[in-house]
Amino acid sequence: MESNSKTPMELLKEFAPEFSKNQMDEKALLFENPNYQVVPNKYKILIGIGVASALGSDTCTQMWTKMAKQSGLTNQEITEAIMVARYMKQATVNDTVANSFKFLIENS
Repeated sequence: MESNSKTPMELLKEFAPEFSKNQMDEKALLFENPNYQVVPNKYKILIGIGVASALGSDTCTQMWTKMAKQSGLTNQEITEAIMVARYMKQATVNDTVANSFKFLIENS
């Protein structure tokens, strides 16, 4: 496999295998360990879609979306998670610029 076609996880495994293993161990802990099943996996996947979308990671958003489909989630559920992420990203921009708006008001 050419380096430009490797996934981010494949690249991490190549350059820092311990960190790659650690990340996969954490994924197993969250999705398979009985001590961490209060939040059903369906919702963890939807959170993954939302966070990846809000953070702007196309690769991760696609990975989580594929995982969602493989887990039986509907297009409507996936779309709603993305729309929540979109709304939250928009809300954080409002918060980020609030002090700038205050400055503009005070210096008008």
